[in-house]
Amino acid sequence: MGLRIRARASLIARELLVKASGVRGVRHAIVVKDDSSKTSVDRYWNEHTVNSRLFISARESERDLQRRNEAYPLFTQLMGLYGDHTGEVVLDYGCGPGNDVVGFLLWSNASKVIGIDVSNKALERARHRLALHHADPARVELQRITDSTGKIPLPDATVDWLLCGGVLHHTSHPREIVNEFYRVMKPGAQGALMLYNRDSIWYHVWIAYGQLIVNGAYPSLTVDEGFTRSTDGPDCPVSDAWAPQRVLDMISASGLEGRFCGGYFNAAELEWLRAYGEEARSDHRGRVGQPTSGLQG
Repeated sequence: MGLRIRARASLIARELLVKASGVRGVRHAIVVKDDSSKTSVDRYWNEHTVNSRLFISARESERDLQRRNEAYPLFTQLMGLYGDHTGEVVLDYGCGPGNDVVGFLLWSNASKVIGIDVSNKALERARHRLALHHADPARVELQRITDSTGKIPLPDATVDWLLCGGVLHHTSHPREIVNEFYRVMKPGAQGALMLYNRDSIWYHVWIAYGQLIVNGAYPSLTVDEGFTRSTDGPDCPVSDAWAPQRVLDMISASGLEGRFCGGYFNAAELEWLRAYGEEARSDHRGRVGQPTSGLQG
């Protein structure tokens, strides 16, 4: 309880400091493209954001993005961050608080970066962050949609590079969304997806073995149900682990070409592997990684 109080006090102090410092950059518009209905996914992500806070300066924002990238070995390489996208339109589907929207604007030379998300809370934080960086409004667009349909409010064949990192496994209509990726990507366009991997340390070593067997956590739940509870909060409505071939089959069915690029893990997973790995291997339950898949239109 003491830790929670201190964490809340720190958050309030930061918000007051942000307000006191003021933001002098342009306040970018959030365009509401679909507000017709709300699912449990919409409601959850409008109350929660992933590892997000308000930044005081552009320098702090940039440093935080660099720290995030360094925390996951091979993350930037597997996800194609950020590359040279001179003159191109980049779509960040499920952009959250704007980590990679900022990254593409800073380091890719894209002509335009479009961030789409269901969470108004996350988009407001992205808007604050963009103002800190004095992002040119002509180069960036923020759109809010709903999880209820899977539709993407963009014209056909308008996107040169598509990023969807850590999003599809939280959606109600992943196949419909990937079909929309095919529609909005230009011929020859490419991109990268990341989904939680069923063939991972997290799933097999930590949840199936460490939590359910050794620690007796999640009584009466299946491994899949325990996994869902463990990733983004116990009340997160959708959080699925996908086998790489299942992702590739979904990509192929949409008309896109895909390939499995590899997996990455975080420092916590390495600790779990050291603690439980040898025992878990005897149960044939531990395999490593998080899948990333390349896309090609």
